[in-house]
Amino acid sequence: MMTKISKKQLKFLGLSGLSMLLVGCSTASVLNGITPSSSFDRDKGVTYGEVERQSMDIYRAASPKADAPVIVFLYGGGWTSGFKGMYKFVAEGFTKDGYDVVVPDYRLFPDSLYPQMIEDTGQAIQATAEQFPDRPLVLMGHSAGGYNVLMSVMAPDISGVSVCERVAGVVSLAAPTGAYPMTDEPYTEIFPDLFKADDAPMGRLRADIPPIMLVNGRDDKTVGYKNASTLSDALNEIGVKTRLAIYEDMNHIDPVRVLSRHFDSGSPLKNDIVAFIDALPTSGPYCPTEQD
Repeated sequence: MMTKISKKQLKFLGLSGLSMLLVGCSTASVLNGITPSSSFDRDKGVTYGEVERQSMDIYRAASPKADAPVIVFLYGGGWTSGFKGMYKFVAEGFTKDGYDVVVPDYRLFPDSLYPQMIEDTGQAIQATAEQFPDRPLVLMGHSAGGYNVLMSVMAPDISGVSVCERVAGVVSLAAPTGAYPMTDEPYTEIFPDLFKADDAPMGRLRADIPPIMLVNGRDDKTVGYKNASTLSDALNEIGVKTRLAIYEDMNHIDPVRVLSRHFDSGSPLKNDIVAFIDALPTSGPYCPTEQD
C-alpha cells in the first residue's frame, strides 16, 4: 500500500525527502501519487522502436498554451537506471502551464553502450516530431539525460535528428559534457573513449545547432558545474546562442526537484527555463544563419 504524504509534510521533507523519493520505483510513486493529473491526458507506452524500452509517455496539456513547443524530457540515472513512469511529476510541472511533454525510456547498461543511448534518444525525438508535425520541439534532460539531448543535436550523424528543422532549443540540467574524463566503472565500459574524444559534447562542437541553456548547481558534487561552464565558453566562441545558469546552493538533484509543482516556488530555475523556452522562435529553421 502506498504511503500518503501531505503537502505540508512534503514541504518539510525538502531535498532530502525528494532524494529518497527518486531512488526507486515505490518511493517515486509517493511523489507522483500526490501530483494531480488534471492538467494532462496521458498516452502511455507509445512505441518508437522495436526493442524493449523503446517507448514513451505523452502528456498532452488539458489547456494548451498557444504556440508552445513540445518538451521532450530525458531523465538521468547514469545510463544504468530509471524509467519514464518515475517522472510524471516533472511532466505535470509543465503541463499545468500548457506545455505538452514527452518522456521516453531508452536502453540502459548493460544492454546499451555508447552510442546506443543517443540512437534511442534520436528515435524518440523523431517519433515525437511525427506525433506533433507542426510544432517545434525543445529537448530537456537531466544528468545522463542531459548528455543524451546535447548529443542528439551535436551528433546528428548518430541521432538522425533533423536538428535545424525541428529542434528549437535545448535545456541541459547538470549534464556531463566532457570537461572531465570518465574514470569509474561502469562508465569506462559504457564509454570506451572515456569522454576524451567525440563521445562527449566537448568533442562535438558545431555552430549549426539551436540555442542551448546549460544549467548546473555550484554545489553539484556528482556532475561539477564546470561541465556547463566549459561547454558554454566553447559554444560561445563559435557563435552558438548559449545561456549559462549556475545556481548557488543547488546540488545534483535540485534541477529535477524544482520542476515539481510542490517545489517550484523556492527557486528561480523553473521560471528561468520557461522564460528561455518562451523566447525561442516558433518556426524554423532554428539554427543560426549568417544574418544572425
